[in-house]
Amino acid sequence: MSDTILATERLVKRFGGVTAADNVSVSLRRGELRCLIGPNGAGKSTLFALLCGIYLPDSGSVRLNGNDVTSLQAFQRVRRGLGLTFQTNRTYHALSVRQNLETALGAPRNDRPEGAKSRYQYALERFGLDRDLDRPARELPHHRLQWLEIAMALASGPDILLLDEPTAGMSPDETLQTARVLKHLNREGLTIVVVEHDIAFVREAAQVVTVLHQGRIFAEGSVTEITEHQDVRRIYLGRA
Repeated sequence: MSDTILATERLVKRFGGVTAADNVSVSLRRGELRCLIGPNGAGKSTLFALLCGIYLPDSGSVRLNGNDVTSLQAFQRVRRGLGLTFQTNRTYHALSVRQNLETALGAPRNDRPEGAKSRYQYALERFGLDRDLDRPARELPHHRLQWLEIAMALASGPDILLLDEPTAGMSPDETLQTARVLKHLNREGLTIVVVEHDIAFVREAAQVVTVLHQGRIFAEGSVTEITEHQDVRRIYLGRA
């Protein structure tokens, strides 16, 4: 099995006269925990949507587990091993926590990876959702709704988990708890990619950081390399 689990080749996505993804080539290794960062308008959300299948590229390709999935929609990629959460929480607020999880478990993959069940159970326990199973989701505070969505994404046993700003609106302690759970899941074999603004989360969780700017890969490296990168500092301050 290849070390590369998810890869793009020269992805281009335009919206009118704006090129939101400009020949983006990125390769994600199996077992890594990577954060995608960049200033507002850098193209992070567009790249996330292209990886998920929410957008289809104008040109270029996406490969998942060695297979070309460029033309597949999001639900088809989920069936092939992709787990997703989004900026806008998509849990079913009228249902209980248990019913939300049962919905996510409704059609588990036949080829669930080793350890998927234990990772899902770990997340339930560490996020405290196992104590809220009969509680309506609408009664959960914001951070626990975010955690419920992560648990739902884990329910199908993904090979790779893509999270779009999972700690948005969380307190520092809640953000740290999220980072610790994701780090444990990663150590247990789950590949994780996070689009994130919170640098405290990135410092705590990331093994590799990819910086986007104006629709392109601007820099890539360890947290230390990126935080000490003078040009990265400049684009965040708006002077590049």
